[in-house]
Amino acid sequence: TVLHEDFEDDALGSLGSPWTISSSGTSKASIASTTDHGHVLGLQGSSTEGHLLIASLPFSSSSADITVQVDLKPNAGASFIWSLHGAGTSIGRRRIRLQLAPGSTTLAANTMPSGTTNCGTLSPDVWSKVTLIVHTGSRTFDVLINGAGTSCTGIAADIQPPFKRVSVMDASNTGWGGTVLFDNIDITTP
Repeated sequence: TVLHEDFEDDALGSLGSPWTISSSGTSKASIASTTDHGHVLGLQGSSTEGHLLIASLPFSSSSADITVQVDLKPNAGASFIWSLHGAGTSIGRRRIRLQLAPGSTTLAANTMPSGTTNCGTLSPDVWSKVTLIVHTGSRTFDVLINGAGTSCTGIAADIQPPFKRVSVMDASNTGWGGTVLFDNIDITTP
């Protein structure tokens, strides 16, 4: 296990160290209490153009293969970006983004050289476990939703180790925003 974060030891309110936050506008990331998952990370995104928030959790792994899991619960209509960051020759080659566009229930993956690939459906207002498995030897990745394979299987990716952080993001584009909860972040290597 490279990292396990379940937020249970985190005080309610502002998201603190080791997380870092970059933001402009009214988007917020904080620790909230739920009846079904205990303490969680809550992303309250603004739908106003130009409002942005990126909350990043650093870690370090030089493994060629890495698995990142997260439980997430988007409110109906909410959008988010969940990213794994590593090494590569450009920003698009250094990250894999899993994203839910405004008003959509389709989780999509975005990276170089494959571009955007629709993976599968995320039900609104329900907890889902999303798993990203990266194989840098074959330069591919897979995405599972609740343990089941998706259309994102064997997708081309140029991301390479060392892996550096995961992040949640409310994009600054018009219409992005809403409430999304995150919990049980687990990063493992073989």
